[in-house]
Amino acid sequence: MSLDDWIRKEPRQFEYFHRLMGYLILSLLITVYYYTSPDTHYQLYVPIFLVLVLIITPRLSNWLLYRYNTKIKRAILFVMDMAVIAVILSAIHLNLVLTFLTIFVILYTTISNKISFLVLSLAGLIGIAIFYLCNIFIFGFGEYFEQTTGELTVLGFVCLLIYFGVGSLYQRSQIQYISNRKSYYYEQMNRYMEFANQLSRYAPVQLWQSIMKGESEAKIEYKRKKMTIFFSDIQGFTELSETLIPDDLAFLLNDYLSHMTEIAKQYEATVDKFMGDAILIFFGDPISQGVEQDAKTCLDMAIDMRQQMKLLRERWIKMGYPALHIRMGISTGYCHVGNYGAAHRMAYTIVGRDANLAARLQSAAAVDEILISDDTYSLIKNDYLCAPKSPIRLKGIQHLVNTWQVMEKYTSRKSDYQRWFDYEYKGFHLLLNLDEVQNYEYPELIGVLEKMIVRIQKQQNMTNSQGIVKLNLADEVIEEPIDHH
Repeated sequence: MSLDDWIRKEPRQFEYFHRLMGYLILSLLITVYYYTSPDTHYQLYVPIFLVLVLIITPRLSNWLLYRYNTKIKRAILFVMDMAVIAVILSAIHLNLVLTFLTIFVILYTTISNKISFLVLSLAGLIGIAIFYLCNIFIFGFGEYFEQTTGELTVLGFVCLLIYFGVGSLYQRSQIQYISNRKSYYYEQMNRYMEFANQLSRYAPVQLWQSIMKGESEAKIEYKRKKMTIFFSDIQGFTELSETLIPDDLAFLLNDYLSHMTEIAKQYEATVDKFMGDAILIFFGDPISQGVEQDAKTCLDMAIDMRQQMKLLRERWIKMGYPALHIRMGISTGYCHVGNYGAAHRMAYTIVGRDANLAARLQSAAAVDEILISDDTYSLIKNDYLCAPKSPIRLKGIQHLVNTWQVMEKYTSRKSDYQRWFDYEYKGFHLLLNLDEVQNYEYPELIGVLEKMIVRIQKQQNMTNSQGIVKLNLADEVIEEPIDHH
């Protein structure tokens, strides 16, 4: 195994390797010091002590990791290293060059292991205590800061360069390795995000965003909520498909669906599915602004779609295609929404009566008409101009269904479109509820109001500004002057 392979090991293994190298260097230096310096006694036993420390270090490191964490483990091992260095400094009697080299090693270890000042201070106190204990009981007090021999000086600097060089090489290699891994994970993340974006086109955008954020899971489950459902298709598209070639048909369909889907996205609608030229959209899950606001947002979307269809129709006619029109149905009610299917293949959709009702309303709507249910109308009637239609019978629904045709959204004064009038002033009281009036009753109401206007105008002509009845010329009495002659 090469040195480069060794240093690519995990940090724990290199940490032990670097400590092993440092202890071997100290053993070499203490051995050379023993044979090159006078007045030496027990220095030759120090390498044996270092070997014993190296033997117990791996088990101590594993035990510290098991009981505590990496930070505490590094702090305790640093204190142990300071104790070993104190023994070495006592053995060499603070040899001048070797002492300064040892100080450099301590600083290097402190910085590389990110040792705190508190731990450094504690380790320093323990090291000083061990230093004096070794002087008293083992090595004695000799001449301190003696000049270092040439051989020991050269060997000390060579060993220091090797120790620092291996550490720097490891740090540089780790930085490069981490940088490469970071680039790899970044590329993989972009790759998976690209895949996720591609897959998201097969599911509602709100659903996959909720899954990506961890707010929901891809499992079979559903819930009951009150929602507004939108259903639309193109009038006569089935017949058109028999006359157009597949390429032209695909162009029209994709052009239509892309524009409609973009509008639905702007209103944060959940696009359930495409069924040929039909689109099923709902509001209320997984994003909801409240039942009433969801219904209003759905109508805003439908009105924009109707306007967009006009633009598309004009463009298609200029391109030589026939005029196409849209039909839309909207219903509000309780549905079950969630994931249906099997564990390995599921669909996020809605199930319920009102989902079927929206489809039936769409099929009953006229061209370019937005037909809504009675429940939807009760939520939006104060903000949209709607025309009541005669109750109709829809397939799959037993009773007659009240429907309303959406004309437009109120854009001027609300009083211009209000459906309830209650006005009273000095003998005049008008109470009108247009929700209770049918279309065929409008002429009769207009006739009554016109008679009232004529009568009020006649009364106005009969009175003056003070409200006094005017007299006709025949009613006036002309007094002739009295002749006194």
